[in-house]
Amino acid sequence: MAEKSDFGYFERKLRKRRIEVLREITDLEPKVLENPLKSGEESTPFPTHMADIADVENRLDRDSYLMNRYTRELKDIDAALWKIVEKTYGICEDCGAQIRKARLKVIPSTRYCKSCAEKKEKYNWIEESL
Repeated sequence: MAEKSDFGYFERKLRKRRIEVLREITDLEPKVLENPLKSGEESTPFPTHMADIADVENRLDRDSYLMNRYTRELKDIDAALWKIVEKTYGICEDCGAQIRKARLKVIPSTRYCKSCAEKKEKYNWIEESL
């Protein structure tokens, strides 16, 4: 567990990042929800041209990916803030070991120690490649 004196530092860092992530989600949400291809409101001079449609689809895919990533990050930040309240911040959810302070400084919303995170990443990669 991170030392109690560190909780304030990490809480401030998490709250600051939470505001940034919420801002990103707020900016992306209209771009993702208002799909110009479905509504027929694309403002390009040739909305039915395949290159224009591909460009719009690429932007929509990118924005959707970013929105999902920020939403997951927001959930992790909220979970980390709750752990601070519960005094369980800095403990790996898999093995129960203390997460190193250096890792928490880089990824304050991390749920796993480096070893468990690497295992999860490896297994996810294997599952995705099957």
